[in-house]
Amino acid sequence: MNQDIAAGASRLEKLAPLLKFDPDNLPLHRECVELAMQGGEYARALDLVDARLIRHPVEGESLYRRSNALIGLGRHAEAIEILKQLEDQGVALESVWQNLATSHLALEQFENARAYAEKALAVGKPSANLLLVAMTSLHHLGEMQEAVKLADEQAAVAEGNGRLAGAWALMYHDAEQNTKAAKFADIALAKDPDNISGLLVKATLAAAELDTEAATRQYSRVLALAPEVGRAWLGLGLLTMLSGDFSKAQEQLSRATQLMPQHLGSWHSLAWAHFVAQDIAGAEKYFAHALELDRTFGESHGAMAAMLAIKGDIAAAEREIEVAERLDRRGNSAQFARAMLVARSQGPEASRQFIRGAVRMLATQVKGKPRDVLLSLTGPPKAS
Repeated sequence: MNQDIAAGASRLEKLAPLLKFDPDNLPLHRECVELAMQGGEYARALDLVDARLIRHPVEGESLYRRSNALIGLGRHAEAIEILKQLEDQGVALESVWQNLATSHLALEQFENARAYAEKALAVGKPSANLLLVAMTSLHHLGEMQEAVKLADEQAAVAEGNGRLAGAWALMYHDAEQNTKAAKFADIALAKDPDNISGLLVKATLAAAELDTEAATRQYSRVLALAPEVGRAWLGLGLLTMLSGDFSKAQEQLSRATQLMPQHLGSWHSLAWAHFVAQDIAGAEKYFAHALELDRTFGESHGAMAAMLAIKGDIAAAEREIEVAERLDRRGNSAQFARAMLVARSQGPEASRQFIRGAVRMLATQVKGKPRDVLLSLTGPPKAS
């Protein structure tokens, strides 16, 4: 590949003087721009295109090439302006839609990215890049049913492409299809041992099986490659909390909230890290923030109820429990809050019995080693 780039750069240097003497030679101009793009010389490609557009300002092909150069430079908003003009003119629609999907995704405009990716997929052969845009958009929008459908339909393509396999793995994991997630994570990592999505999925699955050594190693590798991945900070923070290093866990989970400020699970994890360290004020602060982000999440109301119960504000705790159970009858935080109230009114043994019942109920919702651990915490049921 490096030899190809070097050969292309050498040819471009030979052709560039010829283009100056014959600026209206479209095939020559086309080759020069393509060589510059292939070599990653996006600024040079843009200069070449702009020079031609001075002479041919409405030439569709050159406008399209200008959008390519702008995308290469990361100037996606400018690229979209040009591409919209071409779309309105009906020029090279499939290619224009693909570029629009790519640029909207880069700007995290997921609805637009999804719409253009679907248009392009409907009229052409699904390229790996287009499928990646479509999958990433659906995943970010939470359209998991559609994402799974696309992944199943294009599984063969993803099996042959490491980046796609990683995206498929992460989506399948979030869709709670862990067998498929593990399969595609293995494919991604076989093609690239540093595939971030593959590492994240393998780490999360290892953590679920309480293989903390493998999970910690994989999360740490993700952060060595990409320190801004919030999922890895969250996973590592939870493992650190389980190890008993609450101060370090708080630092790691705080980093997760900075990188994923809208992710309720990160705020809850940070709050529980403060709670287990007996910092009730800190826990309440972060649970309250989670509640501000989304007042329809039952676990936040249940957690706040627990904090209120600990402080002795029984009436307020009962109100929060009522809201939590109305939103989610099986919410674990509401169960914990009730245990706090029972402890205050009936003594610690009644509270322990309540907690054991809540934990056993939780154990029915999970599988594998975590279920065994949860059940072991409750001990054998007492004879009545």
